[in-house]
Amino acid sequence: MYSKILVPLDGTKFAERAVQQAEEIGQATKAEIILFQVVQNPIRSVPIAAGQKEETKATQEEIDKTDAYLQKVASPLKAKGIKVRCDIAVGEPTGAILKKAHKEDVDLIVMSTHYEGELYKLVVGSIAEKVLLGTKRPVLLAKPEKVAIAHHVDEQEVFERK
Repeated sequence: MYSKILVPLDGTKFAERAVQQAEEIGQATKAEIILFQVVQNPIRSVPIAAGQKEETKATQEEIDKTDAYLQKVASPLKAKGIKVRCDIAVGEPTGAILKKAHKEDVDLIVMSTHYEGELYKLVVGSIAEKVLLGTKRPVLLAKPEKVAIAHHVDEQEVFERK
């Protein structure tokens, strides 16, 4: 059923929750897992006067750090015999994730949601939501363990009510 699973990461523990889900599906279906991270151009951290050479250097440093991170995440999966590939793109996350999913013709996108609060979501939106709405491919969203919002209802609470 699944031969390629795309797992977009961002270097956070929140995003890594998706890896476990992808691992379970990958083991069951013998699918290849593609760990993917988008490096945004670090131009904000480089003074304008520094020029293109410094911007390129800063971008390469980010790519190198990202590659080391992805290899670290991939290592335990590879040790379990799962076929894993790591890839990096530079640009805007949502577009890069959708482009990668299309280019690789993945069967499933597994990613994490980050609960940032209602105001943040209203103003900025979420990458997970944009990916979900921007693709026709199946998307599995791994959500936070606990969501700290006033109107959150835990499923266990629903079943325990009399």
